[in-house]
Amino acid sequence: MKTKDKIIATAINLFNLHGTKAISTNHIAKEMGISPGNLYYHFRSKNDIIRSISDNFSNELGSVFKIQLDTISDFSSNLTSLFNRFFKIQQSYQFLFLEGVHLTRQDSRLLDNYTNLRNLIKKGYHELLSNLVKIKIMKKQSLNIIDDLLDAQWIIMWYWINHTILDRNTYDDFQIKKGIKLSFSIIKPQLTSIGKVAFDRTLQTL
Repeated sequence: MKTKDKIIATAINLFNLHGTKAISTNHIAKEMGISPGNLYYHFRSKNDIIRSISDNFSNELGSVFKIQLDTISDFSSNLTSLFNRFFKIQQSYQFLFLEGVHLTRQDSRLLDNYTNLRNLIKKGYHELLSNLVKIKIMKKQSLNIIDDLLDAQWIIMWYWINHTILDRNTYDDFQIKKGIKLSFSIIKPQLTSIGKVAFDRTLQTL
């Protein structure tokens, strides 16, 4: 692993454990066993590191909703994979979720990243639900409330880690499964009879 990538990985770990406010570039350099000068060769500041982390995070999460569900048999494995990947990424970059409001207020670049990511996922979500209607998993009228469904889904998925931490629970695989099931509940009322069978089968795989 290159030094720049090691700096990012170390910073993510320290930020997740202690928060961005408590961690300085000196802490990151010390944890890595390198000089501050070596770190500054790759990054000008702590904020520069956070921006790079945000870029990596956006690229990873942006690809999550780019899946196609062409048949009913795709539903269970692909949809479970989608939600699982989202929550796993959230687990890896948890400080960005826990400090999201504060960080985006401090840096317009991070706010732009969030806005662009939100728009990208919104587009992917529209395509996903349209595919679910085509393969008769969801009712056609669901297309009339896609934005509402996305908002409800987004609130649960984006802030699930905040809820978990505030409840003083460890954000582990058990909590991720709870988050996935709760996220699934948003689309449950919109399922067709065929969709309900596929949905129940999917829940059994969690």
